[in-house]
Amino acid sequence: MRISTPSQPLPPARTGVLTGFDPGTRTLPAGFQIAPPFRALPVDIVLEKDVAVRLRDGVTIHVDVFRPAGSEPVPVIVAWSPYGKGQGTSASVMGVFGMVGLSNQVVSGLAKFEGPDPAYWCAQGYAICNPDVRGVVDSEGDSVLWDRQEGRDCHDLIEWLAGQPWCTGKVGMSGTSYLAAAQWFTAAEQPPHLAAINPWEGVSDVYRDLVRRGGMPDTGFAGLLQHGSFFGRNGKEDILAEAEQHPLMDELWAEKIPAFDRITVPAYIVASYSNTLHTAGTFRGWRRIASAEKWLRVHNTQEWPDYYDPANVEDLRRFFDHFLKGADNGWQQTPRVRYSVLDLRGGDETNVAASTFPPENFLPQRYFLCSRTRTLTPTAPSEAAEAEYSVDGNPSAVSFIVRFDTETVLVGYPKAHLFVEARDADDMDLFVLVQKLDAHGTPLSAFTVPNRGAMAHDVTDHGASILRYKGSDGRLRVSARHLDPDLSTEDVPAHTFDRVEKLSPGQIVEVEIDLLPVGLRFAAGEQLRFVVSSSNLLGPMMPGVAPYRGANSGRHVIHTGGSTPSYLQLPVRTPVRAERWVRLDGEGTDGTIDGFELFSARRALALLKGKLGRERILALLAEEIEAGDTYLRDAVTQSAGAELTGTTVLRANGITAAAFGGWLARAFGREDVLLAGHPEHYSIHQAPGRDVNIVETLGEYVCSFYMRPWASASASNVRSSHIVLADGTVVGSVSTAFSDAADGLVAELSVTLPSTCSSLVSQHLEHFAVEFRTWILRAGAELEG
Repeated sequence: MRISTPSQPLPPARTGVLTGFDPGTRTLPAGFQIAPPFRALPVDIVLEKDVAVRLRDGVTIHVDVFRPAGSEPVPVIVAWSPYGKGQGTSASVMGVFGMVGLSNQVVSGLAKFEGPDPAYWCAQGYAICNPDVRGVVDSEGDSVLWDRQEGRDCHDLIEWLAGQPWCTGKVGMSGTSYLAAAQWFTAAEQPPHLAAINPWEGVSDVYRDLVRRGGMPDTGFAGLLQHGSFFGRNGKEDILAEAEQHPLMDELWAEKIPAFDRITVPAYIVASYSNTLHTAGTFRGWRRIASAEKWLRVHNTQEWPDYYDPANVEDLRRFFDHFLKGADNGWQQTPRVRYSVLDLRGGDETNVAASTFPPENFLPQRYFLCSRTRTLTPTAPSEAAEAEYSVDGNPSAVSFIVRFDTETVLVGYPKAHLFVEARDADDMDLFVLVQKLDAHGTPLSAFTVPNRGAMAHDVTDHGASILRYKGSDGRLRVSARHLDPDLSTEDVPAHTFDRVEKLSPGQIVEVEIDLLPVGLRFAAGEQLRFVVSSSNLLGPMMPGVAPYRGANSGRHVIHTGGSTPSYLQLPVRTPVRAERWVRLDGEGTDGTIDGFELFSARRALALLKGKLGRERILALLAEEIEAGDTYLRDAVTQSAGAELTGTTVLRANGITAAAFGGWLARAFGREDVLLAGHPEHYSIHQAPGRDVNIVETLGEYVCSFYMRPWASASASNVRSSHIVLADGTVVGSVSTAFSDAADGLVAELSVTLPSTCSSLVSQHLEHFAVEFRTWILRAGAELEG
């Protein structure tokens, strides 16, 4: 369904020192400087230029590889994009750096635009691969734009790189914008040697992020991307023609959404609140990928200064050192989320640690629109009212304000839930904006780039929203209001965009609009303004992009109060409550009482299980077991062979590995001991000549599975067993390893399940912790006796 248009050769402004086709290997010595504005190389670097790589369909692409001099194999980082691999010294790239106020001396000129700099990474023991992708510059084929085809192509490149004699077999990916989006598609193809990815702000759904955000045909930046890149000798994808001929979500656009549930590789994701092109896609990727090991950092600037900031480069190196080199450098202790809170007056807070996004202490709170007072109120007005504007009027917007009496912090996903009507029209393009005002009502904004000169003010007054943050925005064409029940959450509504539902005269419809994630602090007395308009209040996202003009006419009416309680939902920090506790007199913790409860619970469960007996327990749980079997079989099918492994480690005192291992082997013949290991063990039984049947809770499901005989790895203390359903479906495996440590033992307990079962893996590790702790304590007591 793709549409192609002829490409053109790379123009002079996009041509760099290394653009010319010149295959061969050469060494760039330490101190080498490719051009005066750029930094010199700190080490000798071997450049393999214009190396031919053949893809699975026979197309040949060309890559430049920069690697440290020497014979020691190194991991490699791929920078995948349609920007010429020799473009780093071009006038266009230097002009972009100048626009944002970033010195060209922060890179060596060998870096691909928006990609990792070989000067730094080769000095740290990494290679960098800069490809000219399919259809670009001298590579064969027709280029595509953010497509699963790119994922397949990059899969093939990664596997080729892993087989090179200079490579350790470990491959990573890094880069911003296009280079970030390409990583979603590649990781979803699951190349075996891809060890980690680093998407640093990028779209993750071409329809929703690039050509039809909110269902509107706003293709200004898509045109800039199509006409300003993908230069080559053959054809390139005509995304503009596709957007016109395919206005609804269909198979074409589905190929431009990565299979998030197949992305299981470790990921370090970087986002911002302020990039109106990338923010929604980056947070979507963070939410939806299946990786058990994923980290999110939300910064407070713009992607290019953030990406090349030395402190952030070092942070990224720690991530890659851990996953590409196996370094035990403490990366796993890095908070899973580090977010920013913007102040817009110079007092931003950055790298705030959390385990989730939104952080757990930020809860959705509704602020209801009141058309009579033009305020946002904590309760819905009892009387219905209307606020309206004329599309051709001045202003063509209405707004609502709340003043905060105490400091209020927002971190998370805002959304608008509105009751709207179009008078004299059958459709509406709605734009919404959450804006911060100071105590005097003055709108606040902040530049996200170092350049804050006169020209920066000029281009950001009515556009260039990626360079200057003015608030969190959202948009929706009302005829595209149909919600996707599978993708929508309470915080983030998502629309199917697969149908058009026009409005009839007098019809009031209910719509939900997602706004970009927010991190904003309001001091006491400051105000929040919520604006609804028929035009984009932020203007085009990039300098030089024509503004979008919606097909609006007539009057837009926002209904509030009564039976039409429109509201703005905001993620508000909740007060920290005072700690409450009850302890025994003289005790420092409540652990003793917990012990009383645990003993009593175990005794009660043992009594009930003994009275009921195995057969009655299994009969009672028959429906739950059937549902668990169905879930696991479906998970095996959906994962298509892809698996996730998790490991929990316990340290025990006063017992050796051999003593516990021997006790555990004998305990597998004692059903009472095995049942007592965990409260959610319902049956553990081995009939003569049969595998052990275990019925227990896994996540939300009661599962009945069989353990194949344990197998030991040669020259290892690891024992493993497959997990099999009654019909023979293999759903995963478990393994154990017990080794001696000072004064005791270390137990390493691992489970492997289908890749769609990420939450199940995490919960099973908790299950391991409970049951093996119980067994180790019992083994110690019995062995002493």
